[in-house]
Amino acid sequence: MSTLLEALESFSDLEDLEDRGGLYNERNFDEIVIRNSIFVSSSFSSTSFANAVITDVTFDSCDFTNADFSSSSFLRVKFKDCKLTGSLFLAARLRKVEISNAVAFYASFDSASLENCVFSFSDFHDSSFSAVRHSSLSITSSNLTRTSMRGTPFRGISFGGSSMEGISLSEDLKELKGATIDIEQALDIIRTKGVDIVAY
Repeated sequence: MSTLLEALESFSDLEDLEDRGGLYNERNFDEIVIRNSIFVSSSFSSTSFANAVITDVTFDSCDFTNADFSSSSFLRVKFKDCKLTGSLFLAARLRKVEISNAVAFYASFDSASLENCVFSFSDFHDSSFSAVRHSSLSITSSNLTRTSMRGTPFRGISFGGSSMEGISLSEDLKELKGATIDIEQALDIIRTKGVDIVAY
């Protein structure tokens, strides 16, 4: 198995790669196609992957700070213990994608399509999931504090164990129609509308 840099230099297909500790910060990988590969502790800070196609790939402990995945396609991809702070998934398509134990402050999934995705034990505070199209989406045991979810229907999303303090929704709360949330999450949402909760 070759590293990403070796594959790029030899113009070979970008598949069956095993890259450990590679530094690819501020590079342009727009429209790149990567298949059946693993990246461990690799750094892609401020790198562009716009319109990329990434299939059957695991990213373990990688740094994607301010990376741009806009309009990219992901299938059976895992982000484990990765840093996704400020990363952009604008209008991206994610199918069977897992994000676990990630730090994803200020990330944006606006207008993305999320199908059969599982996001767990991750910190998405101050991120945005606005106008997301989804099916079988699970965001569990994660921090969604001050996250924007305007225009994204809650129906069909599992939010088990996730914090929603200060979450941003439409004024008419239309996103909540058909939602299943727990009491603490409901209270978090009510407080964003300036309602004080008291116990008698």
